Amino acid sequence: MCEQHLERTGIVLLTLVLYTCTPVNPAVQSVIHCSHSHCLTVTSLAVVWQQVEPNFAPALKKWGLLHKTLCFLSLSLSAALVLLFLCWMFGRSCNGQTPQWFQDISTALFHSPGNFSIGGLFPINELTSNLSQREEPDDIHCDRTSEYGLGLSLVMKFAVDEINGNSKLLPGVRMGFQIFDTCRQSAVIVKPTMLFLTKDSSQEISVMCNYTEYSTRVMAVIGPQTSEMTSVIGKLLGFFLMPQISYRATSDTFSDKRLYPSFFRTAEAIIELLKKFNWNWVAIVGSEDEYGKKGVQELSSLAAQNSICVAYEALIPVDSDATRALEEILKRIKEANVSVVVLFSVYKQVKQFFTDVIDQNMTAVWIGSTSWALHKEITTLPDIQNVGTILVFADMTQELVLLNEYAKELFSKLGKEREVRMRQSEAPSNTTASPSLFNPCPMCSDLSSDNISIINNPFCQHTASSVYGAVYSVAHAMHRLLECNSTMCRKRADHNVYPWQVPTSTCSSNCEPGQVHRVKGFHSCCFDCIDCREGTFLNSTKDIQCTDCPKGQWSTIRSTNCTFPTYFFLSWSCPESLALLLAGVVLLICQGAAGILFFHHRRTPLVRASGGPLSALTLLSLMGGCACIVLFLGTPNDGVCYLQQPLNALFPTITLSTILALSLQVICVTEFPDQAASHLAHLRGPGSWLLLLASCGVQAGLCGWFVQEGTSLSVHVTTMEVKFVKKFLRCPVEPMLGFGLMQGFNGLLALVSFMCTFMAQKPARQYNLARDITFSTLVYCVVWVVFIPIYTGLTDKDKSITQVIAILLSNVGLLASFFFPKCHLLLTNPDLNTPDYFHTFLEGTPPTSQEEQEQ
Repeated sequence: MCEQHLERTGIVLLTLVLYTCTPVNPAVQSVIHCSHSHCLTVTSLAVVWQQVEPNFAPALKKWGLLHKTLCFLSLSLSAALVLLFLCWMFGRSCNGQTPQWFQDISTALFHSPGNFSIGGLFPINELTSNLSQREEPDDIHCDRTSEYGLGLSLVMKFAVDEINGNSKLLPGVRMGFQIFDTCRQSAVIVKPTMLFLTKDSSQEISVMCNYTEYSTRVMAVIGPQTSEMTSVIGKLLGFFLMPQISYRATSDTFSDKRLYPSFFRTAEAIIELLKKFNWNWVAIVGSEDEYGKKGVQELSSLAAQNSICVAYEALIPVDSDATRALEEILKRIKEANVSVVVLFSVYKQVKQFFTDVIDQNMTAVWIGSTSWALHKEITTLPDIQNVGTILVFADMTQELVLLNEYAKELFSKLGKEREVRMRQSEAPSNTTASPSLFNPCPMCSDLSSDNISIINNPFCQHTASSVYGAVYSVAHAMHRLLECNSTMCRKRADHNVYPWQVPTSTCSSNCEPGQVHRVKGFHSCCFDCIDCREGTFLNSTKDIQCTDCPKGQWSTIRSTNCTFPTYFFLSWSCPESLALLLAGVVLLICQGAAGILFFHHRRTPLVRASGGPLSALTLLSLMGGCACIVLFLGTPNDGVCYLQQPLNALFPTITLSTILALSLQVICVTEFPDQAASHLAHLRGPGSWLLLLASCGVQAGLCGWFVQEGTSLSVHVTTMEVKFVKKFLRCPVEPMLGFGLMQGFNGLLALVSFMCTFMAQKPARQYNLARDITFSTLVYCVVWVVFIPIYTGLTDKDKSITQVIAILLSNVGLLASFFFPKCHLLLTNPDLNTPDYFHTFLEGTPPTSQEEQEQ
């Protein structure tokens, strides 16, 4: 389905890595989301879809060919898919059971007792009051449930339940939680914050001179969501030194900007994106709150420093109707003829903004900040794909593996409780009741498995890991404070613990061995840990940069020292060597058996027609070439390396020279039958030996030049540029030209023999010697032609193994094609081993008239 969406959507999601200074989730991960109505694709510095689409055309053309294959595979996989579906239907997992602590999940969604509690602030409901008409400090109505905020509160409950179910983190200690609604309003968030600061479980705040031993209702606060609300309660909580961990606030207005640079890094990333595409005529629109104002201000300042002209700036009202303001903003954007608009705003204003953009059929490149990236209410707007290209920056997150299973179990229990209430004829839940401080979601008692989408909401999933990490940071702090190990805590659960005691306070965690500190910002205590790359090492923990390895030494990534390289080779006991040796021994036995058989029939016409003494030399050279594979095994040294390539080139030369001599005899007999008898004796006697000596002389010269121009193994190892810790050691094949000439000369001999015999006419009712030569030389040529492209792309170890395999295969081809047919005749048809059956090749006499007629 995504292919169809990609063809018609103009939305491209750009996810860039944004750093964060919260102690909860310092790492960031990318999110790729395919929503219900749009397919969002990740790209780096993407262009508009019309520019991207041609890049996909070649791949789409192949779809027709792939379609049939995919259909066939789908039939093959259908049975497996049915089994997986049944497994999913009848059990939560095919591989195991859900965690045991799932059985103890409580259906209390917003409050749970414990030895100590943490507070949570989430936007569970949406504002329904008109704040512009508020004249008294009465209750603000927030009566419309937000699935996003409700989902985040359930994530916090999940994290607390998981911690309580894990006996190793806080053994013997139970963590509780109290979750309240923020309504995304600063005026609403103050009430639960004041409740957090009440003494113990009361609803009173004591006025004291010293709050050192003052026990508050909660030990830490998770939230709120936005930078503005964080700044509202930050100073109040800071007076009591109560830890506050925000899971989504990015603005640094509530603290020193040099310590919390993530807000400005977002702005800098947007500027880098504009510079990358040379977009120097842009508009900047923000929400009229602290987040938007700061964003517009910072972007405008950075734009001026980077020669980017801001054609128009505007703020979207937050607390009042923005309809007229948006009309004016869009009108001014059109008048300025701007094609790129940066939106630094909270998601509500962005939703209203894009609604008007869609109504006016406007198109542009829209660049968004993290506050509304991937928000479902934006990505699911009708016709959002028609606004042009949307690039947003999103924090990278991690998946919570058990969250979905936990939600299914929780909602299943809630559904069962609802059924019990209905069977007992109790009055149905009052889902129309207004939310209150201690019950922010009256309708949640009617939740069931049908409401799993609350957790599956992509925007909720995107923020879930931050909430999860925030809760765990508090749990780990309590683990240290109560001096716990995996089995017990030294301090009792009822030990007096105060919020001002999160035991260490560092801007950055300690670096691991092999990492150096790289200071970030203006404070030396805030740093990133950078891995020492390969070839460098950490000489001292006080070093600010990695030290290069001395010449001749190397290191792996994150090393604290350098080492001299070690070498390995094809030892006699390794599986590859044993397999090659076994193949070589079997081949030697076969060659020896053929030699014995030929020696036993040395005076017969078959052996004489096959070359007589030359056939013995051919077999001996084959055996020598097979035995030389041992030069590739074991510890290499200078002597072995001087002999390795020359011997493995010279032995095949002897074999192929004798075969070439026979090929010349065949062509003389078949192509020049009238003169064959007078010249055959010269070709079979001195001519064959002269050809053999000439061929071996040429090959010996090539081998000598190769050895002279090459580098010895000891020199090769000494002069090698060390960029490895461990390396396969093989004899240097240098120069490659010499190696190519040696093997090429043998290939030339085989090719000439093949050309001489592959068209030779078979004598009627006689042995076909040309057939044996043709197939044996053809096999040899094919093996080494295939060897060339394979050899060039392999590692050193695989090159050695491949060359040995090529040597063995070419020997097998020569033995099987040239000698085995003759051995078969000697063993199974000895009656054919007569002068008449070989007289054409032995005597060079043409076929008789009767033979020609039969042929």
